[in-house]
Amino acid sequence: MTSPRRRSRLRAAALVVLAVEVPVAAALLVARTTSSAQALEPGAHAFIQEHPDGTPVTWDPCSPIGYAVNWDHAPAGALELLTDAVDSVEDATGLTFQAVGATRVSPTSASAVDVLPAGAEVLVSWVPTADEQLYRDGEALAWARPVVTGGVYTRGQVSLDADWFAAASREQARGVLLHELGHLVGLDHVDDPSQLMDAGGSRGRVYQQGDLEGLAELGPRSGPRCS
Repeated sequence: MTSPRRRSRLRAAALVVLAVEVPVAAALLVARTTSSAQALEPGAHAFIQEHPDGTPVTWDPCSPIGYAVNWDHAPAGALELLTDAVDSVEDATGLTFQAVGATRVSPTSASAVDVLPAGAEVLVSWVPTADEQLYRDGEALAWARPVVTGGVYTRGQVSLDADWFAAASREQARGVLLHELGHLVGLDHVDDPSQLMDAGGSRGRVYQQGDLEGLAELGPRSGPRCS
């Protein structure tokens, strides 16, 4: 019998998940929710970057992904929402996330990742609509940027529209956050509206079969087994 995998837990004083810092495809999505009882639908998945042999670029599957959170504009329930989303990504990939602490760093800072708490590669934050051009223009509800160094993802940022998240239902907010964390760990958009990583928006609030198949290729479930 396999022993349960350790999970990181967000604490009220700090923390969340993400990794890398070069702009990749921003998640321009409008969340459309469906019944929580919906069956997983088969579908496509795609990766942000691939190696010459066709395998996806991933985070180091044998090292935890350290993340710090800027809670300044986080909505009510943000801690529980993030904890749940991080657990979902860990379950789907086999990767481990490690909460490092809180930060006041803004995701718009050019050196954001360099000034995070020690051990943090990723910054997660909620940003007021007025402070982000994409949000002001109605072009996005969130974005995630992963960055590659030496053939693996090493740093990242996730930015979330604070005003939209404050007004959204839990299901809508969860769908958008899961979509962004999918980008963080290496999933790209797909032209398949049945999947959460659909390029035009997320139809559901959970990962579907195509999403899960892609996520499984991005962690130790399909690569080295790490203790």
